[in-house]
Amino acid sequence: MFVLLLLVLAFLVIVGGAVAVGAVALAHQRRRIAAENQVVPGTATRAPSAWARSHDPEARLHRRLRDAMTALRAVTAYDTAATVTLRADLEQSALALDDHLVAISMLHPDARTAQRAQAERAVAAVEAGVADYATAATRPDLGALEADLAEVRARLRTADDLRRGIGS
Repeated sequence: MFVLLLLVLAFLVIVGGAVAVGAVALAHQRRRIAAENQVVPGTATRAPSAWARSHDPEARLHRRLRDAMTALRAVTAYDTAATVTLRADLEQSALALDDHLVAISMLHPDARTAQRAQAERAVAAVEAGVADYATAATRPDLGALEADLAEVRARLRTADDLRRGIGS
């Protein structure tokens, strides 16, 4: 009887341990997917976690924004007040555009087409702004830096104008 009780207890400990390990692994995977889905690291996104792997147009645009912000973070820039401010503006524009993508995904399919096309142009403008920023912010020549940063600001204004036009 005592041996049977020990066997049952050992079985319960093993099963409980397996369940605990599974729960920890699942929680870790969910946190990792949520972190990978963020457009700006450390800033929560309203995008569904399914967008991390989805082939829906809005999900692809979301991932393009995420990848653009990853590229923005990878730039080893000459930090000046202008470059830091511009980087923050690009991030804020991407976050606002990502919120619009979530809203577009909730529209009736017939109403999405025009909104999606405008969102795609806005995402392309943000991507171009990041590319221009990477070129401008890595130049040691401050005169050229200011001229190139003006181009990034123009791209950012274009993206913001397109984003504001979504839904109007």
